[in-house]
Amino acid sequence: MIGRNDEYQSKMEFIDLNDFVPANHILRLILERIDLSFIYVKMESFYSKLGRKSLDPVLLFKMLLIGYLFNIDSERELEQEVHLNLAYRWILGLDLTDRIPDHSTFSQNRRRRFKDSAVFQEIFDHIVSLCIEKGLVTGETIVTDSTHIKASASKIR
Repeated sequence: MIGRNDEYQSKMEFIDLNDFVPANHILRLILERIDLSFIYVKMESFYSKLGRKSLDPVLLFKMLLIGYLFNIDSERELEQEVHLNLAYRWILGLDLTDRIPDHSTFSQNRRRRFKDSAVFQEIFDHIVSLCIEKGLVTGETIVTDSTHIKASASKIR
């Protein structure tokens, strides 16, 4: 008799996202070895002491780091990937039901809050230095062929 899974998944479960991220996953290694709390100090002058709380700047930098590490070059795509990927949610400290920061948050911060500032570059450089210091990267140069070819069926005769 052939088995069929016609049931809609609707059950209550308690899960720990930590169980879904392998011990050797690069995001786990980063979280275990790199203290990103320095970002709060670097970013403090860009935020008001009044008003409602902003999104956590460390969370935003972790999202950008995910984009760099996994070659996600679109903020819209990054938002979707974080929504779907358990390891990404895990490093960000987001549960399955937590909202993912909207892609427009990044562009608005660039255009407004951090305009004419080198803070992004300073933080990125510091993170790279920490990764080299902790043995996560070697600092060696790698050269690759990044040729990108687009095929178009309309050009075939």
